[in-house]
Amino acid sequence: MNVQVRLLQLLVLGGAYGLFVLLSQAFPFFPLPHLVLKTTFEFFFTGEIYSHLGITLYETLVGHGIAILGGIAIGVFLGGSRTVGEIFEPIILAAYSVPKIILLPILLMIFGVGLTTKIANATIHGIFPVILNTVVGVSEVNRILIKAARSMRASRWQIFRKVYFPSMVLPVFAGIRIGLGFAFLGSLLAEIFEAKMGLGFLVVHYYNTAQISKMLAVILFVFLLVIAINAGMKAVEAHLSRWRGTWTP
Repeated sequence: MNVQVRLLQLLVLGGAYGLFVLLSQAFPFFPLPHLVLKTTFEFFFTGEIYSHLGITLYETLVGHGIAILGGIAIGVFLGGSRTVGEIFEPIILAAYSVPKIILLPILLMIFGVGLTTKIANATIHGIFPVILNTVVGVSEVNRILIKAARSMRASRWQIFRKVYFPSMVLPVFAGIRIGLGFAFLGSLLAEIFEAKMGLGFLVVHYYNTAQISKMLAVILFVFLLVIAINAGMKAVEAHLSRWRGTWTP
């Protein structure tokens, strides 16, 4: 990363800090930024937040795991047939644009109060980017290579491994990376509306008890966590990109 990008990032951080200072001066209930940072570091070192973090991560990862499996299967089904794609893709796109939080009451009626509802909400939020990017990946497969592999009597597994997989891996992984953020959002939203544990629950709890420093510290903690996860996923994506560039059938 070049120096100019680093400087711009520092300017953005400085601007955010200055905005918080102005807010704390304009609104008495807004804590000073250094108090929020202090509370955030306390969360890290005292372990007060880790049990709630574990619950949220569990809901997110299980829900997103289901979204990955279901999203890839649906995406391959839609992308493998032009007719099927023309029928169902508009429905998928319409469903993708609908705010998923409106489905939470339905999930509560089906699954009741508990982890299952939050996992289901994470799945619904995370599945659409996986579906759409899988469709893109399947559509990018070179049809000439498929015909050549069939002419050489390659098995379905060999065609998938040698032809489909290298073309699909980057778009699908991009969908998984984007979907993970949405799945995390789904878990947090469900916790805000109905939970006794989790990061979303903590935000609402600290707000209701007027502990604004702790509430903002949890939000900052989530922000830093998402940045760290996204950086790790991007590193994996870059590795896959290099692998794809050197891959030969």
